[in-house]
Amino acid sequence: MGRHWRRASLAGWLAFALCGATAVVRAATSERPPPERRLSPAERAEVGRAAAAEEPGWRLRSRHSFPGDDWSQDDDFSASERSWAMSEASRRGVPVAEVFGAIDAELHSAPVLPPRKATASPCKPRPFYD
Repeated sequence: MGRHWRRASLAGWLAFALCGATAVVRAATSERPPPERRLSPAERAEVGRAAAAEEPGWRLRSRHSFPGDDWSQDDDFSASERSWAMSEASRRGVPVAEVFGAIDAELHSAPVLPPRKATASPCKPRPFYD
């Protein structure tokens, strides 16, 4: 029985080693995806300004949808911004992180004045739950 167990164990380790070797060979010989396109500095500035121009409208719609509920307004605003960023990234053929990076850079380029804001509201129960 001991000899049979050793053969089974050896066969298991050989199968494991073969799978590992196959994975290493496939990884080493596979084609790498092309590098993702990045926004140029001019495009980053353009995207940042475009998002800044849209922000007052997104904030106004959010205030109307969730009166008196700052956290839900911010959440709704973020959903609008995310949808826009994903569309913009798709249209320009760049990762969505590039678009959010452009928005962030624009926010840090000058003081943020209302109705824009660069902060988050605390999560509290909604006013109508009280």
